[in-house]
Amino acid sequence: AMGFDITEAEIFSAPQAALRYLQQRPNAQCKLYLADDVRADFASVRQTQGVPSHIVVGDIGPVWDYDLLNRLLQDLLEGAELIAIHKNKFWQTEHGLRLDIGAFIAALEYASNHPAKVMGKPSRDFFDLAVHDLGLPKSAVAVIGDDIDSDVQGAQRAGLYGVLCKTGKYREDYCRSSGIKPDYLIDSIRYLPYLIPR
Repeated sequence: AMGFDITEAEIFSAPQAALRYLQQRPNAQCKLYLADDVRADFASVRQTQGVPSHIVVGDIGPVWDYDLLNRLLQDLLEGAELIAIHKNKFWQTEHGLRLDIGAFIAALEYASNHPAKVMGKPSRDFFDLAVHDLGLPKSAVAVIGDDIDSDVQGAQRAGLYGVLCKTGKYREDYCRSSGIKPDYLIDSIRYLPYLIPR
């Protein structure tokens, strides 16, 4: 809809990775904390009101509160596995940067003493799955994004090029203090073709 010549089959998202993971576990019983449009993609997943085997957490905005965090913690202490759609620190809104789910995931990991299974960026598994779908060697793949942590460092840790775009959540001071060095730095994706060897 934004004018890009891309088919649905070419899109590989973190929710798709989480769904694949659950489909490989036929006895999974889940609690889903996802936006309504993403939740619809999980219609085939068995849900429970009791103690789940898996908890899937994505972008739920203002739903977060202490009561929800404590309910999640109790399920984790009962043995549920925490699946995070991603672990981003913050995201860009019309009102500036806002806390993303990474902080809540980190709090739940700390309190339950169990690491989450991160399905999206910056998980190496996520990048590896996407590269596998492309059918390309890692040396031919670059990740372009505005997040120095999830996009650039995540890509580099997976053996890919990390291209930082100075749009969206990009903040020069934060990037400088992060110590992460992108392979390329561009002002806009319009400059991306100049990075591709001819």
